[in-house]
Amino acid sequence: MTDLETSVLNTLCRCKQGDLKKGQGDDAFRPIPGDTEDQVEFFLCGEPPEEPLPPEEVPQLPSRPREGLITYSAEMDLPLNEPAMRSGEVWHLCQEDGKTFEKVILSIHSNGFSIRYPDDSLAGLSVAWSPFSLVQACRLHTIQADQSQPWLRLFKVSVFHHGLTHFFATHGVGADTERARWVADVSRALRLLTQSLFPSFQLAVFPLPGASWTATRLLAGYMLLYDDQGVSLVYGELHAHCDNTAGFAAYEDDACKVQVVHLAIDTNTCVSERVGIDCSCFSLGDHHFSTRTCAEKMLWLRAISNVKVKLRHLAATPSPTELRFYRSAVREQINSLPPTGEPEPVPALLPRRRSNLSQLPRAGPGLSALPVMSLQASPKPDSGGFNGGGPNCQASEPVALLKDNGSDGGVPPPAEFSRSTRVALGEVGGRQLANDRSHI
Repeated sequence: MTDLETSVLNTLCRCKQGDLKKGQGDDAFRPIPGDTEDQVEFFLCGEPPEEPLPPEEVPQLPSRPREGLITYSAEMDLPLNEPAMRSGEVWHLCQEDGKTFEKVILSIHSNGFSIRYPDDSLAGLSVAWSPFSLVQACRLHTIQADQSQPWLRLFKVSVFHHGLTHFFATHGVGADTERARWVADVSRALRLLTQSLFPSFQLAVFPLPGASWTATRLLAGYMLLYDDQGVSLVYGELHAHCDNTAGFAAYEDDACKVQVVHLAIDTNTCVSERVGIDCSCFSLGDHHFSTRTCAEKMLWLRAISNVKVKLRHLAATPSPTELRFYRSAVREQINSLPPTGEPEPVPALLPRRRSNLSQLPRAGPGLSALPVMSLQASPKPDSGGFNGGGPNCQASEPVALLKDNGSDGGVPPPAEFSRSTRVALGEVGGRQLANDRSHI
C-alpha cells in the first residue's frame, strides 16, 4: 500500500452495519443501513452523518399543480360585489378644490368601496380595491388643531396601485370610535381580498430537492407582485449572501422552474414598506410586493434586513453549517407567526387575466443564475403612507389645513353640519395631497 493510500484511509471513518453497539465506540458515528449486510459507507472524519430531519424541516415538493403564471386584473372600474359589508354616512373631502367636506354615504364592499350623495345631486363614485391599497387614520395639521376639534376625526383610503387617495371624516362625540370602526372594516375588506388571491401554502426555508439553484435559500413563499396591468401571484425566494451580494428571485410557482423576477441585493438596495392598518405591502428595489398577512411582511423585511447587515459588515460567504443555523433561526420566526388557519376556499375576488411575462417588471434583460446585477432603486414619490425606513413604522404626514383669506383656519361648529352637506375647512396643503395622490 502506498503512502498516499495510507494517508487517505487514515482520514476516513469506516462504518459497517452492525459493527457499533450501544455504548461501544464513538457515539457520534453510527452505522448507515445498506442494501446488504456487508455494505460499508465512508465519511470524512469530523463530519458524521446528520440526524434525520424533523417532519416540519423536510424539504417539501411543490404543493399545487403547475398552471403557469397566475395574474389578476386590478382596474378601478371593476363592478363591486353585493351586498355591501357596511354602509353609513361620513364626510368626504371634495376632490376638486380640496377645501370642503361633503356628507356622503360610504359603502364598503368585499372588492371595493362606493360613494353616494344623499340627495343624488352629484354622480356617485365606485372604486375597486387592489391588494396594493391601505387605510390609515390621519390627523389635522397640528396637535392643537386636533384638540380644538375633538368631534372631527379623519381617515384616508389609498389605492396607491392607481395613485388614488380619498379622505373621509367622522364627527360628533363618538368620532374616535366611529373612525376606528370604519378603519377596521376597510382593513378587513382589504385583507379578505388579498388573501383570496393566495393558495394554501407554508413558508419554506429549505432548498427544493433536485433544484440546485435553490441551494442557498433562506426564506420562500407566495406573494403578489405589482405590475402596470394588475397583480401576479409569484413565489418569492430570498438567498443568503455570497461574495458581497445576495439574491432575490420570484418564480411562477413553488416548483421554481420558471423565473419571472430576478435581482441582486447589496447595501444600496432600497427596502421599504407601506404604513397602514394591517398593510402587507413592501418594496424591494424597484419591485412592489404584497404578502398574505402583515406578520409575513414583517418576517420578509426582517430577513432581508439581516442579509443586508451581513453585507454591510463584509461577512464571509456562509458555510453549509452556518446556512443550517440561519435557516433554523428563520424557522423559529415562522413558527412564532400567528396561525393563518385553513379557511374554506374562497373564490378570488379579482378576475383572472391572461398572463404576459413582458408586462412584469424585471431586474434586467433575460434570466440567468444569481446574482445578476445590483439594483439601486430610484426615489419614489410618497403615497399612501410610504415609509422608507423599513420595519420601523412611523405615522404618516398629517393633512395640513391652511388659513384661507385671513380666516383663523378653524372648522365650523358641529351645529353647522346638520344644516348643510358642504362644509369649508380651509385649503388643504397642496403638497401633501399631491404626494398622497402620486402613483406607486
